[in-house]
Amino acid sequence: MLIINIPNSLTGKINAIANLVCQTPEEYLIELIEEHIDHNSSYEETAYLAESEINRKRLDKAVEDIRYGKYETHGLINEND
Repeated sequence: MLIINIPNSLTGKINAIANLVCQTPEEYLIELIEEHIDHNSSYEETAYLAESEINRKRLDKAVEDIRYGKYETHGLINEND
């Protein structure tokens, strides 16, 4: 088990946000940490892919296309279908 000491200056803010999203402060913090880890993993994956010149060019092109509105939106894929 991990014990985290949260500064008093943050406790009220955490409680207020957790209350807004109908979670306990503990649930909110766990979700926040999970989201941060997932976000960081995305950066690590992008950095790994960018190590290859071919992949880097593909990533750059994809970002450029998105900036200029050249993309298609699709619904979520349901794995059960």
